[in-house]
Amino acid sequence: MLLCNLSGKHSDQSIKNLHCITGYQINGVKMINLLYLSCGSGVNSLLFEAAKMLREESCSINVIQYSSEDMDKNEEIFSHVLNQVPSTDFVIIDLHGSVPYFKKFTRLQEKIKTGKTPVFLFSSIDEEMAEYRSWFPFSNDDYHQVFSYLHLGGLENMRSLLLWVYVQTGGGYQNVPKPVRPPTHGIYHPGCHPGIQISEYRMFLPKTTMKAGILFWQNQYLSKSLEAVDMVITSLEYEGLDTIPVYCSSAPDKISGSPGIADIIRHYFMDGEKTTIDVLLIMMGFSQLSFSAPGSGETNMVTDNFFSLLGVPVLQLITTNQGCEEWNNNVAGLSILEISSHVVWPEYDGQIITVPVACHEQAEKTRKIRGINERIQKVAKMAKSWAELRITPVHERRVALILYQYGLANDCIGGAFGLDTPESVVKILHAMKDAGYDCGEAPPASGQELIQQLLSSLTNTPECMDEEELKRRSVDLVSTKEYLTWLSKIPKGCSQKIIHDWGEPPGTILTAGKEVLIPGKLFGNIFIGLQPPRGFLEEADAVYHSNDIVMPHQYLAFYQWIKEKFKAQAIIHMGTHGTLEWLPGKGVGLSSECYPDITLGDLPHLYPYIIDNPGEGIQAKRRSSAVILDHLIPAMTRAGGYGKLEELTIYIQDYFRSEKNRDNAKALEILKEIAQLVEETNLSSDLQISLSDQENLAASLELIYDYLCTARDSLIKDGLHIYGFSPEGERFCEMLYALTRMKNGSMPSLRESVGKSMGLILSKLQENPSGWNELFQKPNGALIDDIDKISFDIIRSIVATGCDPEKIPVITQDLYNNSELNETLIRICKTIVPDLRQTTDEMNNLLSGLNGGYVPPGPSGPPTRGNAHILPTGRNFYSIDPAIIPTPAAFAIGKKMADQMIERYVRDEGVYPENVGIVIFATDSMKTGGDDIAYLLWLMGLRPVWSSYGGRVTGLEIIPLSELNRPRIDVTLRITGLFRDVFPGLVELIDEGVEMVATLDESDQENYLASHLRKSLLESLKNGMDPDEARSRALVRIFGCPPGTYGAGVADKIITSGWEERQDLADTYIDWGGHAYGRKYKGEAMKDLFRTLLSRLDVTVKNHNSRELDILDNDDDFMYHGGMIAVTKAYGDKDPVSFVGDSSDPDKPVLRTVEEESKFLFRSRIENPKWLLGLKPHRYRGAQELTSLFDFAFGWDATADVLEKWQYQSLAETFLFDKACREWLSEDNPYALQHMAGRLLEAVDRGMWNPDEETLGLLQSIYLSVESNLESLTDPKSRISTKDI
Repeated sequence: MLLCNLSGKHSDQSIKNLHCITGYQINGVKMINLLYLSCGSGVNSLLFEAAKMLREESCSINVIQYSSEDMDKNEEIFSHVLNQVPSTDFVIIDLHGSVPYFKKFTRLQEKIKTGKTPVFLFSSIDEEMAEYRSWFPFSNDDYHQVFSYLHLGGLENMRSLLLWVYVQTGGGYQNVPKPVRPPTHGIYHPGCHPGIQISEYRMFLPKTTMKAGILFWQNQYLSKSLEAVDMVITSLEYEGLDTIPVYCSSAPDKISGSPGIADIIRHYFMDGEKTTIDVLLIMMGFSQLSFSAPGSGETNMVTDNFFSLLGVPVLQLITTNQGCEEWNNNVAGLSILEISSHVVWPEYDGQIITVPVACHEQAEKTRKIRGINERIQKVAKMAKSWAELRITPVHERRVALILYQYGLANDCIGGAFGLDTPESVVKILHAMKDAGYDCGEAPPASGQELIQQLLSSLTNTPECMDEEELKRRSVDLVSTKEYLTWLSKIPKGCSQKIIHDWGEPPGTILTAGKEVLIPGKLFGNIFIGLQPPRGFLEEADAVYHSNDIVMPHQYLAFYQWIKEKFKAQAIIHMGTHGTLEWLPGKGVGLSSECYPDITLGDLPHLYPYIIDNPGEGIQAKRRSSAVILDHLIPAMTRAGGYGKLEELTIYIQDYFRSEKNRDNAKALEILKEIAQLVEETNLSSDLQISLSDQENLAASLELIYDYLCTARDSLIKDGLHIYGFSPEGERFCEMLYALTRMKNGSMPSLRESVGKSMGLILSKLQENPSGWNELFQKPNGALIDDIDKISFDIIRSIVATGCDPEKIPVITQDLYNNSELNETLIRICKTIVPDLRQTTDEMNNLLSGLNGGYVPPGPSGPPTRGNAHILPTGRNFYSIDPAIIPTPAAFAIGKKMADQMIERYVRDEGVYPENVGIVIFATDSMKTGGDDIAYLLWLMGLRPVWSSYGGRVTGLEIIPLSELNRPRIDVTLRITGLFRDVFPGLVELIDEGVEMVATLDESDQENYLASHLRKSLLESLKNGMDPDEARSRALVRIFGCPPGTYGAGVADKIITSGWEERQDLADTYIDWGGHAYGRKYKGEAMKDLFRTLLSRLDVTVKNHNSRELDILDNDDDFMYHGGMIAVTKAYGDKDPVSFVGDSSDPDKPVLRTVEEESKFLFRSRIENPKWLLGLKPHRYRGAQELTSLFDFAFGWDATADVLEKWQYQSLAETFLFDKACREWLSEDNPYALQHMAGRLLEAVDRGMWNPDEETLGLLQSIYLSVESNLESLTDPKSRISTKDI
């Protein structure tokens, strides 16, 4: 009998047929109907089999099954289910995740509450089961009996469960068997008899072969859903790996008798202390480490990481609930629940995320798990590659280490955020050499030497070379014939797309004649290569018209050469970040037609990545099966005072003191000095104050002083991190200071503790730096400096003693109230200091990964934001569960920041902002727990509803206007491609929130979103649009780049100078970002709507959450936020007010306009000698930071008109006209010097800056002299000195 159609494509007839089953009778006997609704657990095929058995025994019972995924996607199916609930005899809801993953659960809950149908909710969360216990109207004994049937599983228990339902709902009287215990674990191999023991099984395995362990669910074994398992076994054995396939139940459990995953792994994959496998493949979802300690649900509470004990790579294999065709056509790749269960949670275990190896296909009466043969073969090859690393002698291993070369010049080799990549690579080379790798006779001794060798070889931007010279410098050549062979092996549609975008092979990028060039340098068995150009800069005009352009021929040839000719056994992408993981394709759960998959293949992939960028690192994990090895941020230090700003600070303090002493004559003299310094430093521009008279200046002194105190108290980077090495000397002290100046969980802030020991409350001082302290006879800002000096002196003293806790009382004896301070210092010495020194794990775990070992997992985020607990580095970092975003703490911060913005706008403009545009990054949401999501929800007048257990967001609720006390604001989002990929649930939640607010019955003055919806609907209807379509389009507020692509296009235009006016940048932004997302839309182009919404913006916002990254530190800010501003400027009636929220101290968020923020950064970091001094030891790589600064500042000015004349002048004088800095650049990275001078001259040419003639002449002289030097690099004698320019 047909019970249900589970394909998700229900015809009207199938719905009718299904409806007719209810109340059906056979020979006058009532048919009992069981409705089984699953969430994340798939179809329970054993229920169908058990029902068939019972019907053959004359027990008339039907089973009707649906999955939450089908119901959430298809309203017709869900409506049918709702109609069935009242007339169904019994309902089972099986939640293998949590209620929030079943988006329509609330509506189902309402239906259940209004009816009398008994319901049993079965969940993996005890609190969830307890919450819905009342739906089950039978005894506790019955409750536990039903629970046991479902919990234990197996055909016999499913038959007994149905028999219990049959008897309890009036089908008849039968003897209902008690639950039985099926086997919870064991060996399964299609060639072995059931029940074989591991000791016997090992006897059949040759001792010399590579071996792979396989773990899969017990339920698959019991239900005989073994096709995919069999295919995995066959493919692994074809690749030469013997297999130990084990079915199991993960959690230790008294009911089932399962010993738990930890004991199972030790039993089957270890012999005593010895590991007996080379790689482990897991075909189960969720976190096995969490399952090993049930009840907590928090991975950070797990202390027994049995995967570390096992010590082999752990590959996560994915089973999708989609059909194979559906998955193939799904550009997102996986569903929200699948991302959670098969990606997010396994990442907590340090598993390597692979690809879908199985799907659920429609079969008669049910859906069967079917293997995806090609994907299984890929995973088998990947497993073999990891296993081979373990057995290959170290001196024979071949490793490719890839550096990046951004831009179109040779100034940027080895760029990576926060990392001295050249020096790090050299340190890695020497560590590998010490470990026995063949690194050539003489690896470079320093990063600078490595750069010189790479520049003397072939780079991605060869200049002034003929074909013979290009070939001579190339590591190797790839013939067209050879490349065509490789090209023919990738899916035909992909090869045709490459040819469509880049012409016939071998193309024109890095070719000589008909041969492809391979840039880089060989050091024995180690290849240091330069990742090929992505093509966006080389073909900037083409990208403007085609934002799905794929990588060039040379890109594919380079990686194929690494695999096929160099024969690499592992690849390392060095630092944050490359372009491979951003190639077009599915967001996660890649197919053979996704370009990262095509490019990298099955190579073991190791990826050093900065710890404070989880979002983009997660992308590498999920789209290129990378093992992340997170590294420390650069040492951070307090900006402090310098130069004329320090003079000004002291003068103002003296002025305050004179005022207090009523020494008016002295105060007037000081005021004259202050006026001159304010004018010389252009500080009036920062604060928009007038210097027209002394009285006005005197009234502004508190404002100036507060500003200077805030700038000097800001954290700035001191140089760059060197991989595998903890900061040393003064930098170690700086890093300790930066990590401890805020509270870390229950550990108090060091500065607050020092302040208390002095009888001061730091937060009060910070609230009013210009306030006068009568006891100490100085302003609060000076006291903050005192606290910092004492804090730093204490850190230096502690470090000098070797961080011995017993020496702390002696160090702090002069501070009268030091008990809390001493306790804080003891905790610092016992936790933070060891974790910081353990930065050496970066190198140790990289070498372990190259040995085919397991890299342990760890958390990620900004360490200086009160997150010192996430250290040490060197871990395969994970992120946050999307289901808990925004957290209650994040909601409080986001609410506070949104209120700050509204208050500032109302104060400045006199009205509420009606339209706000917000740029949302995935990384920010991961780092903060969703501050930005909370921000936009609060603007609309919404708050999350959290479950009472686990903190999961179950939905949204409307905040009454009486509580909001202002209008609801219309919000338009520009999300990144990464946000689209990793947070599809949040996209749907926000879209749902927009509809909730837009359809409220509130006036235009109370609800701007509803007001705009009504106006848009009227306009669309007048233009003849279908009413349903008009309403759907009017509700769209979430926009991003096209499906399967990433970026905003603006930065590429700016870097290549491929634009004429701001509207060109605006149009590029619209072209890339004008694609709608939500519950209905999945990236459909709506560029006109996007342009219209952005043209109406009153406010634009992009928030920041730490000082480890600022708006002049990266191109994403000006590309996404600046691009949004450019559209509003180009197409709107007025310029928007554009804000940057700063929550680097979550307790004290700060709001500035982008113009104010840029000036603040000039004061705290860019003009600060500390920052430049920190870069100089990094030589070539340090100079890159300056070229990046010039590009980013220029990008902001091009898009949003941010910079003022003095800021351009400051860049020129600080970095180009200063003799010492210019000589450093000329010596260590003359390409950077040329780039910087060229960028300023471009600003002049475009009319963005109008310098005086002397300044312009100096710039031109510098540019021409460097250009001449670069042309004559082969003849050092002909170089022109820049010393006397």
